[in-house]
Amino acid sequence: LFMSISKIVRERVQTLPEGSVISFSDFGDFNNLQAVALCLSRLKKSGVLEKLEKGKYYIPKKTKFGTLGLSDNSILNELLNSEGGVDSYISGVAAYNMLGLTTQIPNEVTIVGSKYSRKAQVGKLKVKYVKGKAPVTKSTIILLQVLDALNDVKKIPDTNINDSMKKLKEIILTLQITQKKKLIKLSQYYRPSVQALTGVILEEYGLEEARSLKEKLKPLTKFKLNISKEILPLQESWNLK
Repeated sequence: LFMSISKIVRERVQTLPEGSVISFSDFGDFNNLQAVALCLSRLKKSGVLEKLEKGKYYIPKKTKFGTLGLSDNSILNELLNSEGGVDSYISGVAAYNMLGLTTQIPNEVTIVGSKYSRKAQVGKLKVKYVKGKAPVTKSTIILLQVLDALNDVKKIPDTNINDSMKKLKEIILTLQITQKKKLIKLSQYYRPSVQALTGVILEEYGLEEARSLKEKLKPLTKFKLNISKEILPLQESWNLK
């Protein structure tokens, strides 16, 4: 029986293109997943497969210079899919780099998803999983990345808070009106300072929905961020300093 399972597993692997990711779930039609795990482990030892993370392998690309591992982008796409696909997204310094807020390349990638928070080493990539604050859809990922940046605005590396806020303000103002309104709703999943920063930017440009955020903030709460009044001229009315 084990020999037949081993043969079938190997044959299935051989039909897949280089770069394919393989997990135990791909062999759900087998009753003996322990035997499948052993087969995959043996294929890894023989060099047919490389390990991606626990329970996952990939077929390395073979060249005249040797075998190549998966690119960081391929690994990230696989991790996002395994974390829930559209229910997850890249945040942290990697996202802030993509938004043009910092030139720093992170040595650890943050993935926000619906599962529990944890850390993992996937190949050479350090991954930090964080449980998300707000519901995620494909259309709201950019909005959540902006809100995450507002949440971390004091600690984005290789920049200062004024430069970060100036760029974030520019990004927010390029959003469509429906996105701006959605940004206001999503900001309510974040701490009050994020709501204040979102509101002060959108109130300046006449979005009436921004007032709903101001009404929910405690009137005596002050936010000491030291942002230039040239960037946020209405900040005093939002208790920003």
